[in-house]
Amino acid sequence: MIDRLRHILSGFLIALGAFAYISVGGPLGASLFAFGICSIVGLNIKLYTGVAGTDIKFKEKLLVLFYNIIGAAIGAGILMLSVNNESFFDTARNIVNTKLTTPFYISFFKAVACGVIVDISVHLSKVHKKFLPLLIGIPTFILCGFNHSIADAAYFVYAPFFKGQSIEFLVYYALCIIGNYIGCNFRRICKIDLLKV
Repeated sequence: MIDRLRHILSGFLIALGAFAYISVGGPLGASLFAFGICSIVGLNIKLYTGVAGTDIKFKEKLLVLFYNIIGAAIGAGILMLSVNNESFFDTARNIVNTKLTTPFYISFFKAVACGVIVDISVHLSKVHKKFLPLLIGIPTFILCGFNHSIADAAYFVYAPFFKGQSIEFLVYYALCIIGNYIGCNFRRICKIDLLKV
C-alpha cells in the first residue's frame, strides 16, 4: 500500500511540474517542470520513465505506470481548482491539440526521444548525486516538444480531449507509453555503460 501511494505521489509531482510549465511557459516554465522529477529522484520514489530502463520486473513497471497515471490525473484535477484565468486552459488545450493532431509515427519517435533523455538524465543524476543532469535534460525534452506519458496524463486532465477524439487519444497514448519504454531502454539495447563514459 505504501509503495502504491509513493507511485501516486510521483504522478502528482509530475502534474505539478506540468502545471508550472503551462502557467509560465517558455524556457523558464520548462525549467520549473524539472522540479517534479528532481523531487522524485530526491525522495527516491518511482516514476515510469525512471524505472522502465531498469532491471525491476515488468509487472512492477506496469504497476508504477498505472499508479503514476492515477497520481498525475488526481494531481491535475486538484491543481486546476486553483486556476482563475482562461489563458491557462487555452495553453493546455493548445498542447493537447498539438499532440492529437501530430502524425502518430512522429508522436512515437518523440516519445522515444523523451525516454532516452529522461533515462540518461536520471541515471547520471543518481550516479553523480547531482541534480544538474535533470536541470538540463528535463527542460530539453519539454522545449523540444517530446512526449512524456505521465506528464501527458496531466495535460489531458488540464485540457480534456474533444468529443470524437477518443480513438486518437487511445492510439496516441499507447504509442507514448511504448515509445517511452523503448527510449528508456536505449542504454541497455546499445549496451552503453555511462559509468565508463
